[in-house]
Amino acid sequence: MVTQQHNAEFFDGKSAMARLVHARVVGDTLVISQAGTVDVQWPLNSVELVSGGKPGQALRLKLHGDHGSRLTLPEGNAADVVIAAAPAILTGHKRRFWKGVGISVAVVFALGVAGYATLAVAPQALARFIPDEVVNSFADGLEKSVIKSSKRCDAPAGLDAINKIARRIVSGAEDPPTFSLRVFDIRQAGNKKLVNAFALPGGRMVFSAGLIENAGSADEVAGVLAHELGHVALRHPEAAIVRVYGLQMLLSLFTAGQGADSLGSIAGVIAVLRYSREAEAEADAYAVEVMEKANVDPKGLRNFFARLIKKNTSTAGEAKADDSTSFRKRIEPLTDLFSTHPGTDDRIARLVPRPGGTEPAILSDAEWRALKAICK
Repeated sequence: MVTQQHNAEFFDGKSAMARLVHARVVGDTLVISQAGTVDVQWPLNSVELVSGGKPGQALRLKLHGDHGSRLTLPEGNAADVVIAAAPAILTGHKRRFWKGVGISVAVVFALGVAGYATLAVAPQALARFIPDEVVNSFADGLEKSVIKSSKRCDAPAGLDAINKIARRIVSGAEDPPTFSLRVFDIRQAGNKKLVNAFALPGGRMVFSAGLIENAGSADEVAGVLAHELGHVALRHPEAAIVRVYGLQMLLSLFTAGQGADSLGSIAGVIAVLRYSREAEAEADAYAVEVMEKANVDPKGLRNFFARLIKKNTSTAGEAKADDSTSFRKRIEPLTDLFSTHPGTDDRIARLVPRPGGTEPAILSDAEWRALKAICK
């Protein structure tokens, strides 16, 4: 079969300009002719669609494997004749399109799975590569969101006392991390004092005055401090940054940028401060190890957790009698030690008292009273 010649535009991929040519179908071949040159012959079963293909549209074609040449047939009869002779040009284009879509989806899915797996198993390793300026900038914003306008507690005798506790704990660490420690009188709704301690990125530790006031001994404060030092040493806050922002990137990948901002605004602070049970167990183990070497009884941390459980159980009983405020609302926000440090019976059971107790005493009676009055 030989069809009528049609004017077309041909770019051979070698010269800089397209040429006006004649194109016709001869049997199973698309022949491209120009006066004074040898005809270019494209087997129809190797012709692929670049664009067009619908009735009334110009048809832009290429030869499979030839990435430079292009043939453009004007809309109307010229394009229709070629499609009629080789309808596979259109169906092959659709197959390639959906194959490309399938490959793209598979790649995105594989990247998502790989990214999630990396965030799940290696955040602490990745945390080592976060630049210091990024860590400190994040810590500044996080600290402000927790502390807000709270009064800083810095009575000199009280500071001396808590620093003495810190020195005692650090004496049990073979390679202690660099850290800072500050105390704030952080209040909740209704002017209720917060009972919590936080390890923030960059080695920053924040103790609330409410925690110190609720502690029954210097051993208890030392236990909480050793636990928070564990978070710092094991880079748990920095690992949380990796998880939060890594999850934001994954959400952006799957939602074309939608949803990542809401994660940061709603859950960013909570995600960093609320560690997993595995991280809490790691910090507990670190605390027990350094306390043992510093001759500090882990029973202090155990007693503190037990006291808070008893206190929250009492609060739960009150909440049952008062339907206007649920127990969940009372203890789950970032307002007490158990919202950010899950306290379970298993964890408490692992905090085994030392046979000899604490030797020597961490603080004198006068130093303990000074620590209790650090905000006054």
